[in-house]
Amino acid sequence: MPANQNKKLEKKRKIIESAYQIVKSKNIYNTAVDDIVKSAGIARGTFYLYFKDKSDLIEQLIFLKSSESMKVLLKKFEERMSDSDDIFELSREFIGLFIDFLIEQKEALAVLTKNISSCLRDFPRFYDDEVENIYSGIIQRFVQLGLSEDDINKKIYLAVDMVGSVCSDAILFGKPYGINEIRRPLTDAAIAILMSGTALTSGGSDE
Repeated sequence: MPANQNKKLEKKRKIIESAYQIVKSKNIYNTAVDDIVKSAGIARGTFYLYFKDKSDLIEQLIFLKSSESMKVLLKKFEERMSDSDDIFELSREFIGLFIDFLIEQKEALAVLTKNISSCLRDFPRFYDDEVENIYSGIIQRFVQLGLSEDDINKKIYLAVDMVGSVCSDAILFGKPYGINEIRRPLTDAAIAILMSGTALTSGGSDE
């Protein structure tokens, strides 16, 4: 990558990171462009060289942070995949890791709330080769059960979107249920989505 282009990417990333630090403690929609440029140490005009407006920045911020979160999750999950061939149990492991990750990242949920699945909408922008290989391995486990790649991609998107949304409300607000109350039925619901259309209809257990 040319040095000039790399410098521009670093500047853009700095602006996004500055905005992220602000919106973690403030409502994302109450954060002004002036707050962001001041934190990033740039001129207001520089901001508009990289983003059309605040909404554009917010969209890219959410995508970036969602992508980073999903990469961490998939890499954690890779270790579990090597220990088991049981796709039902692996799916429970995945949902469990996802919920644990969201609990650990409570601060970030102010940004990621209900948007954690955004990175699954556009794979090429978010996958590096390592993560793509992990995800492809997960997909192939389901393909072996008779599902098409398109089917399982849709199911994973729906399950992740549902879990992310429900967990955000439970972790941030404890409404209408706290995370401990909702964890088991939420996991079961996500598993039901992932397993629909396969021969597996029961099994595994949630701790």
